[in-house]
Amino acid sequence: MTDRFHNTSLLLLVILAAGLAIGLWALGASFLVQPLSAGGVTVTKSIAALAKDALFVPLKPLMYALIIMSIASSVAISRGGMGAKFVRVFMFFVGFSLLGMILAITAFSVFSGLPILPDPSTIGSASADLKQTSFAVKIYGVLTSALMISIYAGLFFGAALKKINMGEAADKMSDIFIAGFRKFLQYTIPLAVFGSITLALNKPGGVETLANLFPVLLPYFMAMLLVWLVMVIITSVIQGRGVAFVLNAILPQALVAFSTSSSMATLPATKIACDQLGANGDESTPFFTIGATINMVGTLIGLLLLSLYSMKAFGLEFGISDMIIVGFQSLIFATAAAGTPSASVVLLQDILVSQGVSAEYATYVTGLIITIDTLILDRLRTVLNTQSDSMSTANGLKLYYRTPKTLSVD
Repeated sequence: MTDRFHNTSLLLLVILAAGLAIGLWALGASFLVQPLSAGGVTVTKSIAALAKDALFVPLKPLMYALIIMSIASSVAISRGGMGAKFVRVFMFFVGFSLLGMILAITAFSVFSGLPILPDPSTIGSASADLKQTSFAVKIYGVLTSALMISIYAGLFFGAALKKINMGEAADKMSDIFIAGFRKFLQYTIPLAVFGSITLALNKPGGVETLANLFPVLLPYFMAMLLVWLVMVIITSVIQGRGVAFVLNAILPQALVAFSTSSSMATLPATKIACDQLGANGDESTPFFTIGATINMVGTLIGLLLLSLYSMKAFGLEFGISDMIIVGFQSLIFATAAAGTPSASVVLLQDILVSQGVSAEYATYVTGLIITIDTLILDRLRTVLNTQSDSMSTANGLKLYYRTPKTLSVD
């Protein structure tokens, strides 16, 4: 029974949860948002709030533990420097990410007038103290955030594990942890979607609040499509083949990424894509596997756009320098995101709080975003993340070997 549930499409579970929430709201089941009580005494939160908490209460500590474990295992299993090949692949990782940051800021500037998120005062959230924070304080907040401390801890822990030759054991432990984390998400994301939609619909203007989320697809899709097109064109030039050749190699991978919403689950398809692009699949494996952990251009774009819209809705004033800070913060945080469905959503809270948004409003925004994240946003991110992995790897190896005749020779 549990195996069948674990193998059920998360998208299907989310659609069913959303449909159930809308159906019960239409039937007037307002008791779902009333605190549970006994004898006139409140015992605990409402059913909808408890469903939402099933994901968000344990998500942060589990996410931080996963970040520490994943980074530590990567450091512990590394065999010295990655050499000239990795330098070239990494160059594309960074280049595509910087391109994503520039285009995300551009997309936000073009569509900044979209009323995607509600004002804090309209949802009963405490109003912000809108005094502006200095550049130095913002940087300090980024460097000392809980997520950055988790990254530091992972690096130190990994170095210690490597010193006592526990790299392979740490890698196995990380794989087991990720597998367990995926099962946790399989149960709790549908619950959180049900709870978040139920809570939103039962507030004044709830239908409009949820409907206003969907226009975020405009800047989201614009930025990701432009980055993807540039990646395809660059890959076509470097490989010395036409655009049709590149598309034939990467589109099957894109379908897998969209359906699974997981960089890790797409690894076999990424290997095939690298092979189809001209890079030896076995030789490519270490590079695109690392990419599935640290190369998250889609996640970077998603975090940056949602952060900027949340900061704007909260009433913060910010200019291009502030957007660049949030961009680099999103870039760093994106590398720490697990390659599992919607795992990066929790990172949004850390970014918002470090930029002066109240924890209450940051939590509210995250709860809203999860309602459409699993349906479409996370799938778009995963497609771009994995496409960047395959094209960066093939391009880096192409530059290393210079000629396609020797590309498959190690």
